[in-house]
Amino acid sequence: MFRVLLLTLGLLFSGQAGHAANKAPTWLELSVGIISTATVEMLAGAVALATAENYQGLLIKLDTPGGALEATRKIVQQMFVAPFPIVVWVGPGGAHAGSAGAFLTMAATVAAMAPGTNIGAAHPVQASGKDVDASGKSGEKIVNDTVAFIESIASVRNRDVEMARSFVVTSMSITATEALEHKVIDLLASSRSQLLEDIHGREVTQQDRLMTIVSAAARVVPYQPSLRQKALELLGNPNLFYLLFLAGLIGLGFELTHPGVLFPGIFGAICLLLAFISTAVLPVSFGAAALIILGFVLLIAEVFVPSFGILGISGVAAFLVGSVFLVDFDNTHGLRVSWYTIAPGAITICAFALTIGYLITKSIKARARSGAEVIVGAQGTALQDFHPDGRGQIRVLGEVWAATSSAPHPAAGEQVEVVAMQGLQLTVKKHPPPTQETDGAV
Repeated sequence: MFRVLLLTLGLLFSGQAGHAANKAPTWLELSVGIISTATVEMLAGAVALATAENYQGLLIKLDTPGGALEATRKIVQQMFVAPFPIVVWVGPGGAHAGSAGAFLTMAATVAAMAPGTNIGAAHPVQASGKDVDASGKSGEKIVNDTVAFIESIASVRNRDVEMARSFVVTSMSITATEALEHKVIDLLASSRSQLLEDIHGREVTQQDRLMTIVSAAARVVPYQPSLRQKALELLGNPNLFYLLFLAGLIGLGFELTHPGVLFPGIFGAICLLLAFISTAVLPVSFGAAALIILGFVLLIAEVFVPSFGILGISGVAAFLVGSVFLVDFDNTHGLRVSWYTIAPGAITICAFALTIGYLITKSIKARARSGAEVIVGAQGTALQDFHPDGRGQIRVLGEVWAATSSAPHPAAGEQVEVVAMQGLQLTVKKHPPPTQETDGAV
């Protein structure tokens, strides 16, 4: 009986050990598009999650036109210090690792590309999307620093330093096949599953430690960004930035013309702050933003100044030009504000400016509806014979008031005119009766 029990326990434990040994490895997958502050936070979150869950590694599926250089530096730092292999796959076919994407690909523990993809064109650009001019001292510093950055990455990962340099200096861009020939990447893989099978058992160095990749028949878990990360990624949308900018202008404009309402001003300030956060991601032209503000001011000024439409037309023109160039659509990111956003936005802001201007003008010209400005000069009726000392009561504008009068004092029913107001006491005088006109006969 004892032997049977031991045999049973042995089979049970050996079965569990076999099950554990046959358990598929797990990898975390992070999809990366435009490289921004949101990408930095998502990669940090992915590394933390993969570490906590003891995943075998992180797979970055990359398809990007580029992004912010500062964000790229932070991402590369995270990739170098990750405690597990980080594999970058530029795919599927038709994808590209442009500009900043080339840095991320070369910084990977294992770099792979799908057939029909390309990599390179990493020359630094200005916020407007224009190339940095290396002929000036400032531009030369930026270019040299960027060259040193990509060369150091290539050196650490044993990739072709000269080709990496050409990505920055001459904006060289090469195909996936050429990248493999020049040792920019490690292998070609047409699909994610093929990639994981091909790299299984490969020995790599990560954080100065020799590791063996375990990825055969791996279970791939997609990374789910947090709400904050989704919000940061959303703020990188140029159309949303444009709408936030307009909403901010409208909210603050309403608050300035109607002090004390509070909500429009608070809402507008929040929208503008969110728009400013977006400028850290987007290639925004602040000159174009100034044009939009100028157009807004000119549209309101049209109501006050008799310019015969010159200010209004100029305001609309400035607003439209500023809207078109707010996000330079020739930038390397390929971003722009859609005309389907500009047209309704322009109509809304023009209507708002003209409406506010009209209301302000109407308010200025409107006669006061209460207080001394209304009562003084108004006509009323004496409700009683005034006392010899000049005290009595009158009805004026539908209200009964205490009044005083100089001689001759009004009698009950006679018309009076208010000549002064002090607190709740009115000073009146008898209203002279209308003169009788004659027909001129003698």
